[in-house]
Formats: sequence, C-alpha cells, structure tokens
Amino acid sequence: MMKNTYLKINKPCSERWENMTPNEHGSFCDVCAKNVIDFTKLSQAEITEKVQNSKGQICARLTKTQLETPLLAFEAQKTFKIPYSNVAASILLASTLAVSTVQAQQTEKTATEFVQHSNTLSSKSNFKRKQSKPATKPSGFVTFTGTVLSDKEETPIENAKITLITLQKAITVYSSERGAFSMKIPTALLDDANVIRISYDEVNFKKRKQFKLFDTENYVLNREEISTNFTVKATESMLIMGGIGHYAKTNDPLVVLNGKEMSFKQLQKTAETLLENKEVYYFESDFATAIYGKEIQRELYIILDKPTK
Repeated sequence: MMKNTYLKINKPCSERWENMTPNEHGSFCDVCAKNVIDFTKLSQAEITEKVQNSKGQICARLTKTQLETPLLAFEAQKTFKIPYSNVAASILLASTLAVSTVQAQQTEKTATEFVQHSNTLSSKSNFKRKQSKPATKPSGFVTFTGTVLSDKEETPIENAKITLITLQKAITVYSSERGAFSMKIPTALLDDANVIRISYDEVNFKKRKQFKLFDTENYVLNREEISTNFTVKATESMLIMGGIGHYAKTNDPLVVLNGKEMSFKQLQKTAETLLENKEVYYFESDFATAIYGKEIQRELYIILDKPTK
C-alpha cells in the first residue's frame, strides 16, 4: 500500500492574525517571535516544499480543508505543480480567525471547456455504468444555470469556479458579477449522478475589507437537478493557525489519467513530470463512486489536460 501525506496542527495557536505584523512570509507574531506563513496564498506544491524544508519548525495559517488535502509525492518531489484544491472538513480545528486582506484578481474569466485526447476507458467491469450506451447516442445539450451567493449575507459571489467533472472531461464556467452562471453540457456526458465542484480561489472581491475565503464544495446532481436553476450557498472558511506537522495515511487511491487508469505508485513516482500542464481533482470515496459509476470504497484522483490557450 502507498501512503499519502496530510498536514496536521501540532501546536494550535489562539493569537489573532490581524494583531500580527505583515511581512513577505505572512505575518510576524510578537508573542512567540516567529514568522507565521500564510498557507492560504500558496499552492499545494509550495506548501509541500516549505513543510519538507522546515524540519518540523514552521508556523502557518491555513484553511480547514487544506488539512485534508493530500500532498502528493511528499518525500520524492518539491517542484511539481498541483492546482490549489479544497476537499473535505477537518477534525483538527483550533480557532476561527479573521481573514487578512488579500489582493484579488481583477480579470474576468470566460467559460472554458477541458477537452481531452481520444483515450479510451479501461474495459474493466467497474466502468460498465459509464461505458454502457444506448443504441442511439443522446444528442444535444443541457444548460445548467444557477447563482452563487455567500451563505450568511446572501450576496453574489463573482468569479466562483463551477466545474462539471467526469472521468474524461471537465467543463468549467465562472460566475458573473451578479453571481450567475450558465454551463452548456453535452447530453452524452450526463447520467443519474453528476459531480459539480464549486471552488473560490479565483473569487474577485473589489473591496479588500470584504475579502473572504470560502470552502470548496462538491455536489452530486441528477439529470433533473442539472436542468433546473441551482442556488449555491458558499460557506466561509474556518481558518486555523499554529505549529504545522504532517502524518502519513496508508491508502490506495484510484487514479484516472485522461480516462485511463494508472497505479497510485506510478503517480507518486512520476508526479513532477506527469502533472505538468494538468488539472488534478481529488475526491473522497462517496464522490468517487458518483463519478466512477460503481462503489469503489477508496479515494479518486482524476487528472486531465489543461486546455490549450
């Protein structure tokens, strides 16, 4: 069995972030005379490098979902690129902290479709539900529409990322200034359990004092729900601060690269080159079952080519 590495809080801290002195690393804490690195601004690859180089001496601020986001190839690599992702709620919570001001992106995103190569899926029986096709292929498109709002204030969230994820393709759109989105989905991609991921790392808040972090959420929607107007309520992230450690968890995730299965061991060994120009989506077993089409009782990595610009 292979092992995934996860972050943990060794020494929870109750000091307030806004009372610290900002610097290039994050902020400086006068109480313990240490720099506190702001992990919320870093990619997983950057976090991996900092933790590996820290020799157990590092304080950081991070989101609860970052605690349960695996750090791929933790021992082997330092420079591979994995997009920021949020996954699941953590049990290792310390205290809720105010969010510091962060410079938001001002560029409006346009709809993007991640089109994959013509690789075929494995012929294993596990893929039967996804592979079985009627005599006549469904044609046409379904338009998935909705609105993304903050959970507490119910204000629109601009540039929230809405992604339909399948084993071979992902389709992404971004919410407008009013929080509205519209995604055109080929009917052939839909089944009775469609996984939609809503993420917020590219959200644009025009006023810095209103900048917040929101938890990435996954939704399983059936065909009827995809065809209706869907309202998303974004939950504000709980931030944790303290001394950072890590632990290994033995598991054997399923890995699907552009529609083809590969071993988790191979992914770990080749992460530096394999993940270049790739989008990586990680799912816990419940969502893995929805995407894969059969209960697999393990985690799932879906790796897809980034779109060509």
